[in-house]
Amino acid sequence: MGRYFIVAALIAAIGFVGYQVFGMVGEYKELFAEIDQVETLSDEMKEENKNLEERIEYLSHPENLVKEIKSKFNYRFPDEQTIIVAPSR
Repeated sequence: MGRYFIVAALIAAIGFVGYQVFGMVGEYKELFAEIDQVETLSDEMKEENKNLEERIEYLSHPENLVKEIKSKFNYRFPDEQTIIVAPSR
């Protein structure tokens, strides 16, 4: 009778440990999926940061800044004239 109790206790312990390990494997997979998502987001942010730094570098030159202001806001200096070219019909 004592042996059956020990065997039953061991089976229960092995089952409990197996259940815990199975749960940890699931968490492990979830964490790696989350790591992949974070790495993807990090790569996207690095690319955006690179683009913004390039844009800042471009606009740091006065002639480029003036060109952008003129194109975006239809700006002209007082002594300049604007010519509009319309396509022929």
